[in-house]
Amino acid sequence: MTFYAHTAEDENGNRLPESSRKWQRLNVHLHNVAELAAQFAAPFGASDEARLAGLLHDLGKYRDEFQSYLRGERSSSTETQHAIFGAAWAADESRPQLFASKLAIAGHHAGLHNQCDIEGMCGKPGLHIPQSIPTLIARLENEFGPLPLLPTPPSWIRDEHSAEFYTRIIFSCIVDADRLDTAHWPNSPPADAPLDCDTLLAAVHAERANKAATNPTSPLASLRNRIFDTAIERATLPTGFFSLTVPTGGGKTLASMAFALAHARAHSLRRIIVVIPYLSIIEQNAAEYRRIFGNDVVLENHSGVAPSDDADEEEKSRLELVSENWDAPVIVTTSVQFLESLFAASPSRCRKLHRISRSVVIFDEVQTLPAHLLAPTFNVLRELATNYGTSFVFSSATQPAFRRCSALPDGFLPAELREIAPEPDVLFRQLRRVTYRLPAVDETFDWPTLAARLAATPQVLCVVNLTRHARELWEQLSRLLRADEAPIHLSSAMCAQHRLDLIATVKKRLQSGQPCRVISTQLIEAGVDVDFPEVWRALGPLDSIVQVAGRCNREGRRPTGIVHVFQPADHKQPLGVYRSASDQAAITLAALGDTATAAEHLATSSDIFPGYFQALYQVVNTDHAKPGESTIQEDRSYLRYREVARKARVIEDSGTPVIVAGDMRGGQWAAPLIEELRTRVLAPGQRRFERDDLRRLQRSMVNVRHHKFKLLQARELIRPLLPNLELYVLDVACYHPALGLTLDNIPPDEFTV
Repeated sequence: MTFYAHTAEDENGNRLPESSRKWQRLNVHLHNVAELAAQFAAPFGASDEARLAGLLHDLGKYRDEFQSYLRGERSSSTETQHAIFGAAWAADESRPQLFASKLAIAGHHAGLHNQCDIEGMCGKPGLHIPQSIPTLIARLENEFGPLPLLPTPPSWIRDEHSAEFYTRIIFSCIVDADRLDTAHWPNSPPADAPLDCDTLLAAVHAERANKAATNPTSPLASLRNRIFDTAIERATLPTGFFSLTVPTGGGKTLASMAFALAHARAHSLRRIIVVIPYLSIIEQNAAEYRRIFGNDVVLENHSGVAPSDDADEEEKSRLELVSENWDAPVIVTTSVQFLESLFAASPSRCRKLHRISRSVVIFDEVQTLPAHLLAPTFNVLRELATNYGTSFVFSSATQPAFRRCSALPDGFLPAELREIAPEPDVLFRQLRRVTYRLPAVDETFDWPTLAARLAATPQVLCVVNLTRHARELWEQLSRLLRADEAPIHLSSAMCAQHRLDLIATVKKRLQSGQPCRVISTQLIEAGVDVDFPEVWRALGPLDSIVQVAGRCNREGRRPTGIVHVFQPADHKQPLGVYRSASDQAAITLAALGDTATAAEHLATSSDIFPGYFQALYQVVNTDHAKPGESTIQEDRSYLRYREVARKARVIEDSGTPVIVAGDMRGGQWAAPLIEELRTRVLAPGQRRFERDDLRRLQRSMVNVRHHKFKLLQARELIRPLLPNLELYVLDVACYHPALGLTLDNIPPDEFTV
């Protein structure tokens, strides 16, 4: 009997018969997955276990019931399940060393299960697992020969948390290998592009020279050069944890990348991963790196596209097969993507994890790491640094207090976090470019009053705390200005490409001296290279106030820029840690003295930030816990993967992406690409939707809160991009050309993420 792993389809997605001889044989699939998984696990010394798990992951497909299902002789049902059989073999009490493999195999379709659920799954009525396994192993060995000797778990698995993450990363290897082989069959998956440190370092040096040539009069040039050169010099230090403490405008982006490339060259590391705050314009950072390095080097990953878990173990969806796996030399991603993947249970989110090993991870604006996840995050980062050869660079103008304490048991000892920048305190004073104006006690601004002040200032940036506030202030300001001086609005209600185009417009207006008034949410605070003479910032977290000051007098061409910190009359803020941080900012500023004294201290000293963050970590929970619930670290110690994934969310509702085809006034975003996908003439063997298509679409997506996504579906305001694909296109009537996604009178804060 011939055993198959998968059926085959023609270019239009129609199932081909067995007689086509294009179905993939099971022994071929198992061999391919085993070798790929072993390759993925090699950087952390777990090839033997990954190879064995790869051989066993589809053991259940040797069942007659599953082969009948593939041949169309029976429907999918409990009797056609297959993932649990290889897991049950690994779960036998005589093989305790395969604890990671049993969980990885059992979850390679539906996601990692809780450890306590595996025994019940192995005893599922109707599957007759104990009686079936000897026959299935015999069929496997008939094609491959005797199974290899049982691997020994790595000696560095020192506790439950080490075991939990090791299981997760073995799972990542199996899932990625399985999806790659399935997606590319009958061809071989392409190899990862190597990190060419010498070529990319040369490009970084050329970029530094170009910046110096285009800004020859900038007083900051020599300081930036000093920071850059020191970063290169310190790149030969051993792998581990580093900080780069440089005031905004000091060239952190280029210096951190230079360090990462030189460090990767010194220690033969495999890739650079840049993690951008989720409330930021990641697309601008990615565009800058692409301009410096080329399109083929840089992968931008911020879309939250994820298929539903395939709980019934039918053939994998196209969206699952093309989910992101970080196979490029330089990855630019968000803290949502990076952090939630560290704790995820779903195959599509976890498949990229194994590529973090032996990499350099740059946390840009590290102070934005979510406080409620700091304890489990630092435990995993320490695991990656100690056992998987990963180095971390914490880049910020306002370094938080990540010292070891009761709130951060995996925080740093004094000598552990090594500074890259030369004399950070001196740099902070030398790079002063702004004067702060803090609000007087009980002083507030309503939107009409603030709009009048902004209208009187030709070039000004105003950052508020809520998307709703940005929209209301934009509307007030628009009424006061001529059409040719209309203000620019930036928020998460807009797709990434829309924001990127507007940022280009902002830069052009600023450089040419044209009127330029921008109303934005926090997303403009980090990594956006704009230079306003005056900035207004609603009272919020202290680090956010300092970050937005980095968009003011950025090049130091004026004696000083002015940063107004104000309290809106409508002082509503995002709930949770953000509000706590805003309250702590007010307390910290008040403790510095009167408003003039506090403003001067804020502009000239960096020593206020460790105390601010230390105080904040004492009043917020650094390990997710709600009344009556266990913490993430407790769940991890008991291998409760489903609970960990539920709790470890950067934002509680990260939303569902929808594709923006165009806007209500005829503007186009993804429309040309959508048309191309729907009308594409396929070459033999080409599929209708590939990973590159998903990567191209993500800049035209907006994340919609899950319950509002259901509302859009109910009103038929979103429609499938392609048949049988879990991606949806937004009706153009729901996208405003200046404000982004909108629906009737629903406030944007309740709609978008």
